Amino acid sequence: MRILYVTAELPWPLTSGYLRHYHFIRALSEHHRITLLSLIGPNHRAEDAAALDPYLEDLVTERATRGPRSLRTKVTDRARMLIAGGDEAAARLGVRASHLASERPFDVLLLSGRRTIPVLSALPPIPLVADLCDATSSRILGQMRDATLPALPSLLLEYLDVRRVERKLMRRAHHALFASARDVAGVVGSRRDGTGSEDAGADRSLAPASVVPNGVDLTFWRRTNRRLGRDEIVFTGAMDYPPNADAAEQLVEAVLPEVQRAVPSARVSIVGRDPTDRVRALAGRHGVEVTGYVDDIRPYLERAAVFAAPIRHGAGIQNKLLEALAMELPVVSSPLAAAGLRTQEGDEPPVDVATRQRMAEAIIARLRQAADGTPADPRLRAYVAQHFDWGRNAARLEAILEDAARSTVSEPRR
Repeated sequence: MRILYVTAELPWPLTSGYLRHYHFIRALSEHHRITLLSLIGPNHRAEDAAALDPYLEDLVTERATRGPRSLRTKVTDRARMLIAGGDEAAARLGVRASHLASERPFDVLLLSGRRTIPVLSALPPIPLVADLCDATSSRILGQMRDATLPALPSLLLEYLDVRRVERKLMRRAHHALFASARDVAGVVGSRRDGTGSEDAGADRSLAPASVVPNGVDLTFWRRTNRRLGRDEIVFTGAMDYPPNADAAEQLVEAVLPEVQRAVPSARVSIVGRDPTDRVRALAGRHGVEVTGYVDDIRPYLERAAVFAAPIRHGAGIQNKLLEALAMELPVVSSPLAAAGLRTQEGDEPPVDVATRQRMAEAIIARLRQAADGTPADPRLRAYVAQHFDWGRNAARLEAILEDAARSTVSEPRR
């Protein structure tokens, strides 16, 4: 097949959060020709594109000017996108996509990211597989529940924009992809897997939806010794992403004091790039380290006794939890984050699920077990290996793309 793959950000470096697309591109390139269209940020480097060259027939990028913005600017941008129907940089990318499509026939379009929707509008009819991945609208609703009054207008406009795009893609696509069963329910309302069976009340105007989870590179995420660390709690992720920043603040401000009353030597490492000012300020507290960007997260996971994820807002699969489990590190997680690791078959992830009120208690128990010499648990890694393998998930995606490529492009569902 000749695949036109569209992303809202270049899937390199892998710290960008777009590793899903990198691994799918790499796997699909073994048997298919891929042209990647991608928006790029202001910090884009030439070597980032070069890293993808071995897997692509062609790469087309368009620079998006989205740096730090004030709350007022965010509200204005959201309103303008709702009125204009999309991002200006994506519209320019769409013009270039249209020229490409006139020069070569594409068998299937794989499109990801709500900001890329203008590309779809610019293209001639091509069978579409929409990778919605996370139920972003559900995440924003969660943020709105805990948001301050000044932040609500921006979040409301973002929710309306996201919901509009989700529904448009679901009506236009031959097939829709999600990272977890929870995300399917968040967007579709009930489970539809494209096999001909539907739950009662399923919205028949929407495309069939399948779960194609993220994965973990088990050759990379591997321990070097069986001993857990002592007294150390770790949380990782991009710290400019609002749900991660909120979780870091919750961990340090609400959970750690209670943990330290029981285990005075307990400390927390907040590991990840681009911490916000509020996250940086957490380093002023006793027993707290905020690292910023690090070349390798694995040493921080290996020296810890427990991974704590008091995540209140989010969607999709929390890759940080998969990486910790692959490193055989016990995980204490909020119910929301743990739900993303529940398999399509309903298998429960091997994590300690704790509400905010029980989070400190669960962390204390894990710290004491590590202090008593409890070793790393290989069963945690086995769960990841069984359910979150990149190769297996890429094969599932390939079958969906091939089915779409054989189809006839239809009008959007009503």
